[in-house]
Amino acid sequence: MPPSPSRVRFIGSRELHRDLPKVLDNLENRDCRYVLTIHSKPKAVMIGAEAFLSLLRGATPEDRLLALQLGALVQGLESSHVDAEEPEGDLVEV
Repeated sequence: MPPSPSRVRFIGSRELHRDLPKVLDNLENRDCRYVLTIHSKPKAVMIGAEAFLSLLRGATPEDRLLALQLGALVQGLESSHVDAEEPEGDLVEV
């Protein structure tokens, strides 16, 4: 059996602005998910109203997987952001 196509699509703010009617139409599909990115960093997850109601009733294994993937992505960005804020040249002796 061929792997199913990803239900999640990353979309930038400009593309969202340009394609908003199409994106809203796509969100009528309960399996459709968008991750809105700003400067390639995830800022929001968009799902349709029916999908949201399904989440309130109980997450599917696919939704839990998406949550894990997004969590890892966001944590990776946060840890790289923290590293970038550390001043260079300061050494901490242990």
